[in-house]
Amino acid sequence: MKAFIEAGAAGVHYEDQLASEKKCGHLGGKVLIPTAAHIRNLNAARLAADVMGTPTLVVARTDAEAAKLLTSDIDERDQPFVDYDAGRTVEGFYQVRNGIEPCIARAIAYAPHADLIWCETSKPDLAQAKKFAEGVRRHHPGKLLAYNCSPSFNWKKNLDDATIAKFQRELGAMGYKFQFITLAGFHQLNFGMFELARGYKARQMAAYSELQEAEFAAEVHGYTATKHQREVGTGYFDAVSMAITGGQSSTTAMHESTEHAQFKPAAE
Repeated sequence: MKAFIEAGAAGVHYEDQLASEKKCGHLGGKVLIPTAAHIRNLNAARLAADVMGTPTLVVARTDAEAAKLLTSDIDERDQPFVDYDAGRTVEGFYQVRNGIEPCIARAIAYAPHADLIWCETSKPDLAQAKKFAEGVRRHHPGKLLAYNCSPSFNWKKNLDDATIAKFQRELGAMGYKFQFITLAGFHQLNFGMFELARGYKARQMAAYSELQEAEFAAEVHGYTATKHQREVGTGYFDAVSMAITGGQSSTTAMHESTEHAQFKPAAE
């Protein structure tokens, strides 16, 4: 936690998986740690923030909706979900009955020790989200909740267009105040570059020119990366140079750049 704070993180997620076996929440083989162990982790994170004098957000996540394994049954709160008839695995892990109920039980236990609570889910499901929210808020009214609108879901396969359109509004009404799409940028960057490469192969510079024109058109909405030299801070370093030299620098970059000459807004 101290390293995250030093790096400038405004909040940190802590999940209740065994660190040495940790997986993406949408993969198999996840192993839970006891509820009490995760509470200790949350408390340790808060203590680190307090020691450093830094207000931050501690976000508690549970993977109990899909995880099938548990390191230990020492915590009585976990025991109702342990499948003792199934026995233990070759690694010695207990097998558990997963689902939304153990998620709710764990979230209730974590709530006093975290600012936001959420559970990793296997698909986008408003009914399931409502059950989780009501289960947690019955014991902790007003508790802030989070939801992963994950790209690991096939959205159109799980929901119709109308439900997708209202999905986040419905979540917000339930108390899910932090909604995020993990890896949205990864998918957009990869798809965008793929489409450009495909177009470039077929139509050469016409494909890139179309991309550039789309960038220009987006500037009215606040897009700024059309001017890539400006975007990476060239103007800032020009200003630093001018400050150091008392305005006498002859090596500033932006004024004589092609970007300055060719990328002026239409109004100029």
